[in-house]
Amino acid sequence: MKEYSRDKWGTSYFPTLADAYKYYKTMGYYKHDVLNKVQAGEIHIGEPAIKNGQGLLLMRDHGNSKRWFISQTRAR
Repeated sequence: MKEYSRDKWGTSYFPTLADAYKYYKTMGYYKHDVLNKVQAGEIHIGEPAIKNGQGLLLMRDHGNSKRWFISQTRAR
C-alpha cells in the first residue's frame, strides 16, 4: 500500500498589499520597501498559478498577514 505525504510551501503572493505590509513590517521593512519589492517583481499581489495536482491555501503568516501557500500530495 502506498503512503502519501502532503507538502506545503509559502509563495511570494499576498492577497492584498496590506497583507504584504504586515508580513514585511515584522522584518523591519517600511511601506516604500514593500512597494519596491512589488515593482521589482520580488513579491506579487493576487493568486499564484498552480499546477495540476496542487492546491492553493490562504494562511495566516508573520504579522498576522495572509499569504498564499501551495500544497501538493506525493507518494513516499
